[in-house]
Amino acid sequence: MASSSATKTEIEDQILQKISVLFEETFSKPPPSNIVELWKEHVAIRRTLNEVSSLQVQISETDKQLNSQVRDAETIKAFLTWSDSIGIARNNVTIGETEFAGLSLQATGPIPNGHVVARVPRHAMITLDMARKSPMLRKVFEWDPLVSGMDNVGLALFVAGQWLNKPNTKWNSYLSILPNSFPTPLFYTEEQLLQLKPSPIFEEAIHFFRTITRQFAYFLLAISKNRLYDQAQKKDQRNTEVPLYYNSSFTVANFTPTLYFWAVGVVTTRVNMVPSETATGEDGKPAIIPALIPVLDMANHESSDNPIDDLVCYAPDEECAVITSHCDMEAGRQVTIFYGARSKGEHLLHNGFVPVHHGKFDVLKLKFGIPKTDKALATKQELIRKLVASVEASANIYHVDLIEVVEHPFPEDLIIFGAIFVTPEPTEELVSTTEARKKGLEFLKTRFTLLRRSYDTAFDASNLDKMSIEGDTARLKSAELQILQLALNHCDVLEKTMQ
Repeated sequence: MASSSATKTEIEDQILQKISVLFEETFSKPPPSNIVELWKEHVAIRRTLNEVSSLQVQISETDKQLNSQVRDAETIKAFLTWSDSIGIARNNVTIGETEFAGLSLQATGPIPNGHVVARVPRHAMITLDMARKSPMLRKVFEWDPLVSGMDNVGLALFVAGQWLNKPNTKWNSYLSILPNSFPTPLFYTEEQLLQLKPSPIFEEAIHFFRTITRQFAYFLLAISKNRLYDQAQKKDQRNTEVPLYYNSSFTVANFTPTLYFWAVGVVTTRVNMVPSETATGEDGKPAIIPALIPVLDMANHESSDNPIDDLVCYAPDEECAVITSHCDMEAGRQVTIFYGARSKGEHLLHNGFVPVHHGKFDVLKLKFGIPKTDKALATKQELIRKLVASVEASANIYHVDLIEVVEHPFPEDLIIFGAIFVTPEPTEELVSTTEARKKGLEFLKTRFTLLRRSYDTAFDASNLDKMSIEGDTARLKSAELQILQLALNHCDVLEKTMQ
């Protein structure tokens, strides 16, 4: 680490220079629409982050301490002691290790179906309400539009601040038992990200990485104002406004990409929703806000083709969250919950895994772009807006969902979309004719066929049962391939009805 204040200041200046250039030259513009250019930008962003991290490690212990955090028997024991002392009730459950899924909630004895296995009072949770009221971030929530407008961002920032306060924080034992990294694409290497191609999740993952990096850069530049304020105070410039982050634990040295990405990973993979104590919705009822719920968030996902009921719920009368068992259990069995009706891609992006067993919740998100050079672009956009309810528009790009349903993997109005797309000078009457609909269906079938071919060598089927990144990507792409085949089969059925 740097040994003098002068050296530290010089290193901080280098950090801020790199982040300022990144923000000015990259994040002040929209992301490239071309996937090749988007990947080039991604590689450049990573390079800058690595350079910043290399500088920060010279003047801060943040990354070293975070990366050395281990989840061992001693850590588990300390966490359970803390959870008991803070009022978290556990009924025949403990925290134990698993072969592939890290730590989990496990039965220590017989548990009947429908039994409350854990009860967590509100004061034992890390909630958005708590972050809003905290001395370190109260002013930030009041005045920073990014933090006040995005709940998960505010919660992640609070978690990062609490980690920096270790061990002098109420949440020390909880924060210490959390993983120091996560298997979501946000933490993938470049090589691992490339394994996702040709899945649309590849592009989504790059965009998410870009978003989180932009947030980091934004916060670091805001935090840097603390130093300028201190310098102004030394010059007796007392009218200088106090920076928003002045009461926080953050500095240019300790607010690292590793720390912020870690905090985002914590919130993304472990968040639950509870009613707010103070905020209300438009209906006058308590707003639903994000929260981290110790012990409950140790329950892993129930990988099943048959969804089970929501086993985590909030009991307003008792001001606590509870988790119930979904079947009779014997000692040693994992107590699991159902993470929700998510697609495999959503599971990977937000939870860091693709379930081996998965109900019929899968979605394949596709994009169709009408060239900006198309002379009939405005007409086509208006017709699509009027006639095609199933697509979402973003300028000249249209987002389409294919679903894992044999009878109708895509809505019928997508044929009209195809007809509008391929008709040089479309009108409402023209695209509704049988001939135009046939051409629209042919367009869809051609696109689906080309996409399916791109998956032919995209994954190794021998990885489908593996609990690894290779297994996750194989299951993801296998599922997407199946949906494309359903869509093609449906095209064949529709073709026969048009003859």
